[in-house]
Amino acid sequence: MLLKQQEFYRSLTALSPGLVERIRKAIEDAEKRFSKKKDGAPGFLWEHTALVAAQSYRLARTEKENADLAALVALFHDSGKFAGGRYHADDKPEEEEAARLARAILEESGLKMADIGRVVRALRLLYSSGTGRNRLADIVHDADFLSKFGYLGVANFFVKSTLRGRNLESSVLDYLSKELTYAAVLPANMRTASARRLAVKKAADTQRFFRSYIGELKEAHGLDLRVRTVEVPRPGARSRRAKVTLVLPVACAACGGKWETGFTTAKGLKCEKLEATLRCAGCGDRRSISFCLPELG
Repeated sequence: MLLKQQEFYRSLTALSPGLVERIRKAIEDAEKRFSKKKDGAPGFLWEHTALVAAQSYRLARTEKENADLAALVALFHDSGKFAGGRYHADDKPEEEEAARLARAILEESGLKMADIGRVVRALRLLYSSGTGRNRLADIVHDADFLSKFGYLGVANFFVKSTLRGRNLESSVLDYLSKELTYAAVLPANMRTASARRLAVKKAADTQRFFRSYIGELKEAHGLDLRVRTVEVPRPGARSRRAKVTLVLPVACAACGGKWETGFTTAKGLKCEKLEATLRCAGCGDRRSISFCLPELG
């Protein structure tokens, strides 16, 4: 079992035997209630969680922070995603449910109250838009983003696309713009020096792979795409702008006409959201791409 080979697993098991398994069960049970899966196959969410925990543990040691607590924050960071068997139930921030679950499991496991408090505070601040910083939250934030880039991140992008029923074309047209936008600013999006150094290579590897992939799609499937970088205003701030990388079809598949592109940005529950709207000048066909803007750009 790969999990047992991880440093964070051995360390947390020494701290509280069975703790990692209890967290895993809580996460997988919630995901199964949401997906209505009845088999015992492991879910994508736990695999991602373990990857982030391993990265968080390593980053924390490099940053001279408590590696066990960083790994615990990572293990719970997505645990509120399927609370109550629903995805983002009632449009509430998932960190609140993650903090509630963490407190319950960690108290049951006998951890020190001071350590439980640090984990809970970090979870609540993990993706806060405020100016305050929390070192554990910063480490897990960076580990989470790092896990989504580089060659392993690319592999997970396609795994997630398959799980959600997307084919190659829809994955590229609807979601590759977000991947390239975030890859381009990945080092600037890091909050720790250790992660920033790792992000430089991961960003370059990701962009190199996807640009080559776009070229092969044209050769193999005739899907002619262009990569276009634009600046868009962030919502509510005239002087703040974000660089966005868009992957767009060169021409409308229905009539061969040119696409006209418009952009809107708005403040959402957890992020500033971009929506790019494409309209064919020839036949009027429309499509849109939307995603959260990176924190920096």
